[in-house]
Amino acid sequence: MARIPTRASANEMLDILNKQWLDTKDIKVLASVGIDKARRIKNEIISTLAAEHYFLPTGLVPSEKVVEHLNLNVRYLKKIAKDSEAKKNEKK
Repeated sequence: MARIPTRASANEMLDILNKQWLDTKDIKVLASVGIDKARRIKNEIISTLAAEHYFLPTGLVPSEKVVEHLNLNVRYLKKIAKDSEAKKNEKK
């Protein structure tokens, strides 16, 4: 039976995207996938960048390329994070 990865909140995703370089664990959270699929995603990005003659730190990929590869809408994530923060402040 397949395990279902937990989904990260917009705030958690934005915290991860604040880093310049991402590792497999970060990709796992952003894509809401397991570790094996996160490795495949990272290797796809590395292969693409290697073809463009990029030199990368070992085991890391640029967060910008992860955003492009996963088609993440950062502007929307920021809106959701702002809205959830406003709802928290209303409850207080």
